[in-house]
Amino acid sequence: MKEKGSNFLLENLSIEEKIGQMLMFAFHGTEYNEQLDYQLKKLHVGGIIHFSRNISDDIELVKKLNEDIQRGSKYPVFIGVDQEGGMVTRIANITPFPGAMTLSATQSDITDICYYEANDLKRLGFNMNFAPVADVNNNPLNPVISSRSYSDDPKIVAKYVIEAYKGFEKAGVLATLKHFPGHGDVSVDSHLSMPYVSKDINELEKVELFPFKEAIKSGVNGIMAAHILYKSFDEKYPATLSKKIIKGYLREKLGYDGLVITDSLTMGAIQANFSTAEIIENCVNAGVDIMMFCGKADLDGQIEVYNTFLDLVKSGKIKEETIDEAVGRIIKLKGKYVNGKYVTTDSNALKEKAKELFEKSPTIVKNSMDISISENEKVLIIFPKVRLLTLVDNETSEYKTLGTYLNGADEIIIDEDFENFEFLVQKVNKYDKIIMATLNVKANDYQVKVFSCLSNVVEKTIVVSLRSPYDAMFLKGVKNYICLYEITKWSLESLAICLKNGRFLGKLPIKLEE
Repeated sequence: MKEKGSNFLLENLSIEEKIGQMLMFAFHGTEYNEQLDYQLKKLHVGGIIHFSRNISDDIELVKKLNEDIQRGSKYPVFIGVDQEGGMVTRIANITPFPGAMTLSATQSDITDICYYEANDLKRLGFNMNFAPVADVNNNPLNPVISSRSYSDDPKIVAKYVIEAYKGFEKAGVLATLKHFPGHGDVSVDSHLSMPYVSKDINELEKVELFPFKEAIKSGVNGIMAAHILYKSFDEKYPATLSKKIIKGYLREKLGYDGLVITDSLTMGAIQANFSTAEIIENCVNAGVDIMMFCGKADLDGQIEVYNTFLDLVKSGKIKEETIDEAVGRIIKLKGKYVNGKYVTTDSNALKEKAKELFEKSPTIVKNSMDISISENEKVLIIFPKVRLLTLVDNETSEYKTLGTYLNGADEIIIDEDFENFEFLVQKVNKYDKIIMATLNVKANDYQVKVFSCLSNVVEKTIVVSLRSPYDAMFLKGVKNYICLYEITKWSLESLAICLKNGRFLGKLPIKLEE
């Protein structure tokens, strides 16, 4: 811990400083600025989260920003980021990090790649990563988790979650498993509204809760709570605000004494149902240690949060001893994670290691022909126009198409406005093979209509799901099916390589109904 943090003891903190330690805020800009300075000096904020908008292309500037944040604070700061890998990658210019389902499709031990990624984060001054995802994706219609999960099998999820945690831990980065008690079996995005789960506790313990329970046994120190109503636990409050779930179940029944942080409390599931005062009062009294507020990240709103928290303490609705329990945990874990050294690594060698994993992930699910592409074959790619898929994806991402990497192939880009079906029916007959890439197919969407145009050439059509492995469920009569699990350049490049050499090593991490 830095020297000026040597007086970072519970008895030395004022009540204003204590409540600041329990807050984590987002910010605007890529440099240390007035907003950050106010957060740290006036609001005594103990945690800062970065988004893609805060990450300079020059990563040395990211390192300087985090050093300035630590320098600007009286006490050590948790500096966190969502670096899950795959589609949720805030920092692009470090070791490429495959997403969860990409990794599980390789059937590899992922401890090392998670260590390398965390070591890169540590070098840049990050000490907290909002990963790994411990959700079991057991609902094909889940709009927000999907391939961010390792599998629909709780034992497989637990295996990879523990390996990821151990990799992060080795590098001195606090892993925060999410989204407790499990975000996998929902069909509503909590960024927009409140999902709920009606399963009984026995069912939850066998599936959703299993990876968390196993990780707690392994010594994990960070868990993120979900904005989901688990009716068998608490019919009124979602997990983030539920004393029955956080204190009663997670802390008392499971014996977890690590850090509990919320998902962003500006998300629709919370903001549409509770006032700021209700959010803070219930979170703190439930046993939450750090409340995260992202959203618009405007300073006036952040000041309101801080003042509301302070008023609740002064009015007696939140007791200081409750705050002391949380801040005690924060102080202890900051002592472990905020400082610490990183290891200098060979970035080119790490890129090669990551590339090997990516190339092991493309998965043949079914095929009625030789799927490989030879140089003399005429190939048509039908590729969906890519937009922001979920609110957790990177707004700044520039997506490539498969045609970028599969030289010599023709390519058509389609979207919901595509209507030239007769032209397509005629055109596909001129090709030896057609590759139709799909992206989060829904019943009767434009991709279903386009696929129906390929009925006469379905035997020579290869469907490639770009994110959700469940796409084929909506496409009747698919004969050849390959799964990717993310639309990153590394994944698309790996697919092109596999199509050319015919070597597909990935194993499907979920069960797919015919």
